[in-house]
Amino acid sequence: MSAVDLPMPDVRRPHADVYGHARMPAAAHTDIAHAQRIDKVPYGRFRNVYLYITEACQLRCGSCYMGDRLERALKMPFEQISDNLVAWRQMGGSKLTVLGGEPTLHPRYEDTIRLANELGYEHVITTSNGLKPAARKFARMEPGDFAYVQISLDGGSPDTHDAVRGEGTFATTLQTVGELARRGFDTRIICTVNKANQNDCLNLLGIADDLGVSLVKFHVFSVIGRGHGNQDWAMRPHEWLEFCDALPAAAADRRTRVWYQPTFARREQMGRYQAEGYRGCIGRTLDRISIFPDGRAYVCSFLFDTDLHFATVTDRGRIELNKGPNEFDLFTGALTQHGCGNCKAPGSCMGGCPAEQIVDGTASCAEEQDIVSVCRLWKSIPAN
Repeated sequence: MSAVDLPMPDVRRPHADVYGHARMPAAAHTDIAHAQRIDKVPYGRFRNVYLYITEACQLRCGSCYMGDRLERALKMPFEQISDNLVAWRQMGGSKLTVLGGEPTLHPRYEDTIRLANELGYEHVITTSNGLKPAARKFARMEPGDFAYVQISLDGGSPDTHDAVRGEGTFATTLQTVGELARRGFDTRIICTVNKANQNDCLNLLGIADDLGVSLVKFHVFSVIGRGHGNQDWAMRPHEWLEFCDALPAAAADRRTRVWYQPTFARREQMGRYQAEGYRGCIGRTLDRISIFPDGRAYVCSFLFDTDLHFATVTDRGRIELNKGPNEFDLFTGALTQHGCGNCKAPGSCMGGCPAEQIVDGTASCAEEQDIVSVCRLWKSIPAN
């Protein structure tokens, strides 16, 4: 399969930030009917493109899913970056996130962002640690270069954040967040919630309000990559659901929007998720693709530690499907062999999370009978 000479799709930049599906706490200042409305967005093949332009990073965070790639520290040559941007745009990509490692450490980072805009990606996003090299790159760029910038903060205080990311990083990162917001960038905070920070990461909502951040995104720690060395940080499904249950009250008086990935659900919630557009494992919808400097392309980020990639991108953006054991076979197999073996929500669960069994050795449904796994890559629209 090759992307060469395919027509460029006509994707126009929308006025609203269309983000996907799922849960948004209703704030006190928000009309309740509006807050509870979830706009459905259709899936699209490879609509969400995640381009890892470098594996290098100056940090060794305890929750980083990059694992040994950080030590390998490959950088994607700019010609390869260009080929990937063109190929996946032609394959249907419209929303691009540029990541690493720390993407701003790549010498052609700014050129990457500008090329993506020239190619017509409707949203160009980046995720950064916000340290000084990143601040220097952002200082040479403008708000219009990005749909938004996500900065990682893994706790609402220096104690928790620095325990995950390194001494002194909290203060430096906050300074970058404040400067981006002051200059008019749509600035967002992304926080990985774990047992080491769950008690104070909600403090990020007050910090976000003070700095002018537009959204705080919470997602649950996964035991992949460097997370294998911190398994005691892992939250059980019911613990994550309890954290999510606390979000509406925490967000009620805040200006900053709050968003989170469900990841797990109580069985009685699954009918509602199905009505909102949930279609099970994202591996069967092929709505996203993640590409690494070595050319491996994965649909599911939960499988980054494995050899079960979907395809390899070779010279000039040629996309070659993985003919060995691969993600897609794993995803479709869940349709006929459910993880728990006794599904009580087959219409909405759609076979559960097959990657969960590979990584964790068990399905959430089997571990906690009232809980169903929700694809951790199912996204949501902020409703307020």
